[in-house]
Amino acid sequence: MGWNAWNTYGCNATQSLIESVADSLVANGMRDAGYKYVNVDDCWMTRDANGNLTGNSNYPDMKALGDYLHARGFKFGIYESPGAKTCAGYSGSAGHEVNDATTFASWGVDYLKYDYCESASSLSAQVADFAKMRNALNATGRPIVFSINPNSGSNTGAGVTRDWGDVSDQVRSTEDIGDQWWGQSWPNGIANIITENATLAWRAKPGSFNDADMLEVGNGGLSTTEEQTHFAMWAMMASPLIASANPSTVNATSLALLENPRLIAIDQDTLGLQARVIGGSRLVNSSGSLVLAKPLSNGDVALALYNGSDSAQTLSTSLAAVGIPGMGTWTDQYTGAVVQSGAADITTQVPAHGTAVYRVTAPGAPASWYTALVNPTAGAQSYQAADPAHTIVSGRWTGNSGAVFAACPVCSDGEKVSWIGGTNKLYINGVYAQNAGTYPVTVQYLNGDGARYASIWTNGENLQKVSFPGNGNWNSTQTATVELTLNAGYNTISFGNEYGGWAPDIDKISVPATG
Repeated sequence: MGWNAWNTYGCNATQSLIESVADSLVANGMRDAGYKYVNVDDCWMTRDANGNLTGNSNYPDMKALGDYLHARGFKFGIYESPGAKTCAGYSGSAGHEVNDATTFASWGVDYLKYDYCESASSLSAQVADFAKMRNALNATGRPIVFSINPNSGSNTGAGVTRDWGDVSDQVRSTEDIGDQWWGQSWPNGIANIITENATLAWRAKPGSFNDADMLEVGNGGLSTTEEQTHFAMWAMMASPLIASANPSTVNATSLALLENPRLIAIDQDTLGLQARVIGGSRLVNSSGSLVLAKPLSNGDVALALYNGSDSAQTLSTSLAAVGIPGMGTWTDQYTGAVVQSGAADITTQVPAHGTAVYRVTAPGAPASWYTALVNPTAGAQSYQAADPAHTIVSGRWTGNSGAVFAACPVCSDGEKVSWIGGTNKLYINGVYAQNAGTYPVTVQYLNGDGARYASIWTNGENLQKVSFPGNGNWNSTQTATVELTLNAGYNTISFGNEYGGWAPDIDKISVPATG
């Protein structure tokens, strides 16, 4: 938890401003609510004649800034990039990783945001670039949180194509956030990020969190209801809570939300698990709904009913949906009020763009009630292309941009993914294999044309060009078997078409037993 300068100040931030922000975070109670990391973003740096990083004229003494923050009970965060230049064109760390890490440690830095601003030749090249700085930070002996963003340059989608826990403490899962509900193009809106990040619960754990990007709460672009959803869903998804509003001017309603102790407790729960999608619907735009469940360390469960549509919806969930027998006490996490006692389920009207959030205490529930929810199985499994718990289509969900979810009466769950090709991709996340190996994966698809090709990747690599014959009928499904190399654990399988034209429409994939 903390605060970052970029969304409000960009390159206009200065050392004196950061110090004044720290004072405001103390005065308005945010520090004591848990916002401990104060993070300088881009534009702070230059290199001296010896090639050493130093603050520029806006940041005359970085060591003194770290001391100022530490003296007030904060931790010191900083920004750099693995390329020659940062995103704003300042000095990057390429070729200077060891020296820069040593410099950061000498200044008392506690957190490094490492932003991939240039195009990578491959995913492996990105991994290697991030690993250089990770190793350099580790060699300093100072504990420094390593937060990476691989989604820049030509690397759109890199945050969802692999599990980055081997090189970072937290990873930006999506492109940049904007102060808006929905984004047709860059930057993302709140709804865009929720729909993507919610599918990545399989890889979140202590030491490897999915970063849904900075909080826009208090910046003025969202309604009160949308701000509630934004904060509550970040908490459910175990995302870092990095505020970006001016703490000296943030309005009272937004400030109360940022300091909500119940939602903060859900986000910071020591189990460190991200909420799983256990129900909901995926439509072709930002509408639809999701039901999410998050296990908590004391045996409680947090349940969220998210309404992404532009009109109110009546949504329901139950303890049985996550394997908890019996009744429970349901506490509203916005207000702290008990809304039901001795109840097994709940039905409530959720406003447009709203989210209802409850913490449920169920006496007598087994301590491992969530085992079936979070533990994988080595048995054969199918993954629907339109499953809101597992799948993403290349960043946008509308009929005129990107791949789309579409109705399909002959498909296994009534939906398919269409318009895959070019920059439009389908990502199927959380595909489990107990043992690493190459497995015959069955793809159920529709192709009313002649043969269509698809590019298929596993974990962003191992590219294959696969031909899918057509049958002249868009109202019937076909199957093809593809040999795919899977890692032990969870995998992402991606579909695109790098060869011109469109890939077939995808209904589902089926993975054989991997035990």
